[in-house]
Amino acid sequence: MRKTLPGLTLATLLLCLASPMAQEADQDDLQTLQGEWTVAAAEQGGRPFDVIVGGVLAITGDRFALVTATGNELAGQIRLDAAQSPRQLDFVHDDGLLWEAIYVAAPDFFRLNYVEASPETPRPTMFVTGSDAPGTVIVLER
Repeated sequence: MRKTLPGLTLATLLLCLASPMAQEADQDDLQTLQGEWTVAAAEQGGRPFDVIVGGVLAITGDRFALVTATGNELAGQIRLDAAQSPRQLDFVHDDGLLWEAIYVAAPDFFRLNYVEASPETPRPTMFVTGSDAPGTVIVLER
């Protein structure tokens, strides 16, 4: 029993240290994403998905407002998990819809791959689409 206590103590300590670091990474990414982003390119089903190019995503705090290229307006909350690899982002729409995404964020570049959440469609794990890789890859710029 004594042999497991140091291991358990170390594991507990690592979990306690990892949580604040993960929260800090989430906050750093959330800060990077603040502001207005324009859809510069998109892909769905392995082919260009130009119909959404020009849409605008605004992020303020943990809220998003999306005006699609066709004029539809969507809004809700975003949740980040920068501790995951790849990093994960959820768009929790005010009407209850959930988009699950992976993302990469830089000051002037934001790429994501998202799906509408369902048991049949898992969160993407790569920034590719195709018949066997559902999702929509979007490149946004300031």
